[in-house]
Amino acid sequence: MKNHRGALSLSVSAPRRTAISPADHSTMLSWFVALCFFLSGAAGLVYELLWLRLIDKVIGSAPFAVSTVLSVFMAGMALGSYLAGRSADRFTSRSALLRVYGKLEMGIGFCALAVPAAIGALQPLYRVLYDRMLTHFWCCQAAAFAGCTLVLLVPAGLMGATLPILCRYYVLGLGHIGTRTGRLYGLNTAGAALGVLLCGFVLIRNLGVWMSLGLFAAVNIAVGLSCILLSRMQSAEENCSGRAGQMRDSAKEKTALSSGQNREMQWGLGLFAVSGFCAMAYEVLWTRVLGLVAGPTAYCFTIVVAAFIIGLALGSIFSGPLADKSRNSLALLSATQMGAALAALAVSQFLGSSQFLFAKLIHTFEKDFSHLILAQSLLLFAVLLIPTLFLGAAFPLVNRICVPSIKHMGRSLGRAYALNTLGALTGSFVAGFVLIPWLGKENGLRLIIGIQFSAACLALMHTTMPAKTGKSIAFAGILCAGILLLFHYPSWRTDLLSRGWYRDFSAMETQLERTSWTEALWKGSERIARQRRGLEVVFQGEGVSGFTTVEKEITSLGTVEYALFNSGKADASSHGDRSTQTLSAHIPMLFHPNAQNVMVLGLASGMTPGEVLLYPVKKLDIAEINEQVVTACKKFFHPFNNHCLDDPRTRLILQDGRNHLSLTRESYDEIISEPSNPWRWPDWPISIP
Repeated sequence: MKNHRGALSLSVSAPRRTAISPADHSTMLSWFVALCFFLSGAAGLVYELLWLRLIDKVIGSAPFAVSTVLSVFMAGMALGSYLAGRSADRFTSRSALLRVYGKLEMGIGFCALAVPAAIGALQPLYRVLYDRMLTHFWCCQAAAFAGCTLVLLVPAGLMGATLPILCRYYVLGLGHIGTRTGRLYGLNTAGAALGVLLCGFVLIRNLGVWMSLGLFAAVNIAVGLSCILLSRMQSAEENCSGRAGQMRDSAKEKTALSSGQNREMQWGLGLFAVSGFCAMAYEVLWTRVLGLVAGPTAYCFTIVVAAFIIGLALGSIFSGPLADKSRNSLALLSATQMGAALAALAVSQFLGSSQFLFAKLIHTFEKDFSHLILAQSLLLFAVLLIPTLFLGAAFPLVNRICVPSIKHMGRSLGRAYALNTLGALTGSFVAGFVLIPWLGKENGLRLIIGIQFSAACLALMHTTMPAKTGKSIAFAGILCAGILLLFHYPSWRTDLLSRGWYRDFSAMETQLERTSWTEALWKGSERIARQRRGLEVVFQGEGVSGFTTVEKEITSLGTVEYALFNSGKADASSHGDRSTQTLSAHIPMLFHPNAQNVMVLGLASGMTPGEVLLYPVKKLDIAEINEQVVTACKKFFHPFNNHCLDDPRTRLILQDGRNHLSLTRESYDEIISEPSNPWRWPDWPISIP
């Protein structure tokens, strides 16, 4: 009886001790790991932005230097993803994968703390080499690339390795590979958006670079420790249940692929690489365009990048279930990429014609910074949502196409992600250093949209080849129609983009107040064109450092006047502020008893260095970051600047001025900053990157 009561007692109390079933426990653990990956994504973007701030003190913030840092970072992620994918399939239990992921996160955290010290150790070496390489541009870039590789390759590789390892842990069967991988990638990307917003609006301003690094390093280390501890618990459960965490293929999964499946996989990987290439190119080009219509500010850049990343995250999460249900994933992938290209065309046309709309927006909220940021964020999010949703859909769809079995998932997924990352790296570089200088933003966008649209159409035609030829002919017609559309759009009034109406309301303040929002959207270019009468844009230079223009005006007395603009802001003129440009040289030179070696930061019209040369100086160095400014100065302002660039005492240095002064061993008797008028909006500062 006693034993019977004990047995009865055991049978009644047992359900309380096992209230959480193994399936529920596994689900909770999976969601916790996904949350960890979300935090890891936030930390990754914070590190990238903070490391860029630290390393530009060594190699400078000139465009090639910034591109070098980003290229090394993305190449490291691609390498890490590829190598981790090849290793992930060797693990036979989920607990082992979770333990590896925890170690990777801890490694990222410790590297985050070590990178600043490595950058500091790099600075003395780079200072020794700097003066010797100053006149050899590509040698200077090669040294910067080598230094960045030494510092950033390992932490970037660790970041890239986390995705294939965690996907191998998270996905238990091919039936839900799209949903699971799309969810992971989406959460990690959403975390990246959070990191961008934190860096742009909170961390650097309130905590500074060092405390921000320490905070997120602690986050990574905490995530790593948590995952390692959980892996031990999961290992004990696996040992008790006699299972290896369900890390095996189902009976229906095949590891051998037919020739048709191999071709489909190749098309899928190719489209994924093209998607990465086009996505980064769009981001670079759209950011440049928005710099002209809404201002080249750090806040605007933050909003654009965050809106772009959020769209990618939502696209990945929402398209995951569709990928699992689709019978023809390649056709769906091709359709999403065609949709992305067409949506990108519409977005490009809107952004290039929206100067008046953004000017009205800024004018409306110019005294309330928080409301302005909110309004800009909502507008840009709405504009960028459709193309980024389509771009984000690529990851789960490609996994559905290219992963033949759970057994080989790590290798297949790692290879796909590496190709996409390499495509993104190439797209960023080509957009900034090939398309903008050689074709301009408008034609550059035409080419990128054409590449994506054509690749998607060809892939879609490939999926219809076994079917009727009529479908292939129809798709060929769609391809031709899309290409013809690109001959007409995007179509902008580039002459209107020469001046930044986002900051100069005086000429059209009345129109901004009286024009409705609908008219501002559809007829804004006409409103701005009315203010352009009597002005002629005689020079437009789209270089890697920005958009430089020169306007010509003939006064009522017949005098020809020139004004130079950088990204829409007037930086110099042959009239107006000419006295400021000349006095910027005379005042410091008059106060120095015997200045022989002089540095002028910023060339602009060249009037300031031209006035310096009126004194008996032996050497004049001019640091200018924008090569297009040099071209404009030589072409239009030599009659006003004493032909300063032709003087044998002058040495022009195409470099970031701050970086030059911190690294060079040259000493100067006078250092003159030519940009004498840093500008700001009422009540809140604008940061010019």
